[in-house]
Amino acid sequence: MIGFLVALVGQARADDKLVRQYAGKIVISPDPIPTVEADLATFVKLNAAKDGRYELTKSPPWEIHLLGFLSKEPGAAEVSLVFAERGDPKLAAFHTMQVAVTRRIVNANAKVTIAAGFQAGKTYVLRLMRNKTVFARAELTLRD
Repeated sequence: MIGFLVALVGQARADDKLVRQYAGKIVISPDPIPTVEADLATFVKLNAAKDGRYELTKSPPWEIHLLGFLSKEPGAAEVSLVFAERGDPKLAAFHTMQVAVTRRIVNANAKVTIAAGFQAGKTYVLRLMRNKTVFARAELTLRD
């Protein structure tokens, strides 16, 4: 069994104002991302953390629903979702997965497990990147 999965969810779209307002940020929720465009702005406003730090409190496996708003065009249809352990001065990739970009938005669902090396009580830095360019970032702490 693969311990880390990322699957694209419906092609949710957002208006340009929402993309500009949250550019460079990743919004994380335990709840599924709406597939109706009209509900997307409300979902983001309810779930966006001002400091970019999130916690998931349900025990493993932790299911992550993620909306990333890229700070600029990535120059390709895919970027990498990179997990690194907070505290690592080099932010070395702990797990990496390719995800598709639609209109400067990444809409993904990830399930992280202990079998894949994730641990309760640890904080991970999530980045949406292409090569060494970081387009969006957040921190995620996993709890039991």
